[in-house]
Formats: sequence, structure tokens, C-alpha cells
Amino acid sequence: MMKKHAIVLTFVVICCSAINTLAKPLSIYEIQYTTDPNGTSPLHGNTIDCIGGIITHIPPTGRPRLVIQDPNYPDGWGAIQVKDLYSTGVFADVNVGDCVSLTNVEVEDNKGTTFLQYIEDNNAGFTIVSKNNPIPRPLTVTVEEITAPLEGFDSWIVPDHNAEKYESMLIKIINISVKDTGYGKAYDNYILQSSIYPNLTCWASDYMNSGKDKGQIYHPYTEIGQDFCSVTGVLEQYTTEKDGIYYDYYQLLTTYTADLKRYTPADLNGDCMVDFSDLAVFSQYWLWGVEQR
Repeated sequence: MMKKHAIVLTFVVICCSAINTLAKPLSIYEIQYTTDPNGTSPLHGNTIDCIGGIITHIPPTGRPRLVIQDPNYPDGWGAIQVKDLYSTGVFADVNVGDCVSLTNVEVEDNKGTTFLQYIEDNNAGFTIVSKNNPIPRPLTVTVEEITAPLEGFDSWIVPDHNAEKYESMLIKIINISVKDTGYGKAYDNYILQSSIYPNLTCWASDYMNSGKDKGQIYHPYTEIGQDFCSVTGVLEQYTTEKDGIYYDYYQLLTTYTADLKRYTPADLNGDCMVDFSDLAVFSQYWLWGVEQR
């Protein structure tokens, strides 16, 4: 009998230990980090508490959604999207820059992207911890790191999921131009081509951009041939099937007009900034061509 009781006790201790692990508030990094080749969160299907992060964007349309980022993880696995599943209005009073935390939210990988689902029936909790926080600076990456999908007979699929660590994070690419439009499942993606390495491309979309005209697919700046000093946005993976074509791609979602930074004549050295370096270039050509007397 003593031996039997010992076995039962051991099982109870192990079981409670597993429950406590899930009940502990988790960072976004702990939720997002994965070694799964498809990028699926290891916590998919679990209900957890999340330490949270700073709101970097609130999409202007669609189901209420927040994009939050933990500034403690600027190099990857540091952001996630939160959805109010039944549009309860819980996000009505939040603003970009608010630091928020969540309890009893469900981790769900949906069409390639990891979400935290706020479900009122599950006693989900949402707290504004502080307001007016600085927005995490976008991480500058190369076009190759978020590469465009490859076209197959019945598919558009990325060659790998190395970009997964940037999912939902604010990232920036520099020196690119719009090569073409009308791609992706909803035909709202456009191709951004590196100005330095023309063979390198990635996909972007403006569907989250609050500066886009209502009813328009693209932001007015998004035109074939348009050169950009930089494009900033939230990276999202998207997987789905439509009309017999399978899609698996990453798209850089611009959020504001300022995310589409066009070149300016004052940027004389082409580094995407107007500063004393440009003044130095200007001074080299001061009075250039003027006849000396």
C-alpha cells in the first residue's frame, strides 16, 4: 500500500508542476520563440497570462486588434498580435504607447501568425499598466531576411521561415522601390525590390495603414517605380489556400504614411537622414561653378 501511495503522490506533484508552469505570466518571447520549421508557437492552444508589451499599432479596420512589442527583445521574437474575438470593446480606450498586460488569453496560430485571443467567456483580463511610453525603434533588416515567396505551379511559398523571429515586430528595410503590384491571396501585396541588389525582393501590403484612403487597396505613395529611402511596418506571416493555389509568405504591413519614406532632395548623401553629413556634402559644392575673381 505504501508503494502505491508513493506512485500516486509522485504523479500529483508532476501534474501540479506542469500547471504552475502554464499559470506563470509569460513574456512575448516565451510565447513566440519556436524551433518548429513552420513557425508555430509551442504554446498553441494553451490559455496563458502574458506580461505584455507596448502597443505599437492599432489597425484602423477589421476585428479589434492590437500589436504589442516587448522592448526587452529588440532582435527577435519580441512582438505579438492580440485580438478581441467577440468585439467586446475592451480595447476602446487604449492608445499607441500604452503598456498592457493580459490574463487568461488563448494562444492561437491562425493562418501562420501567432495571436493572443481575448475571449470574454474565458474570463480573460486586460490591464493598462502605463501610458505614453516610447515606441520601440524598428529593427533594420535586409530585404533578403524577409524574402519574397517563390512561385510554383500551384503555390507561392517562401523558401524558409527564417523571418519568423520578426513576426509582428516593427522592422525597417532601406533603399527599395516598388517593382509590381497585385500579388498575394487578396491581390493587395506589392513587390519591393532592393535598389542595391535588384535580385532581392520582399512583399508588402498597406491594409493596416491608417493613412490609406478609405476603399483603396494601396497607399497613394505605393506606385510601380516609386523609390523609397525606407519602408517600415509590422511583419506578418500569411498562409492560406485560394482557388487551388497555396500561399505561405511574409508581408511587411505599413501602418502610417510616415512608414513610406520617400527620398528628399535635402538628403544629399542618400543615407535616409537629413543631418550634418548632408551639410558637409553641400559645403563641398558651395559656390561650385561660380567664376572666381
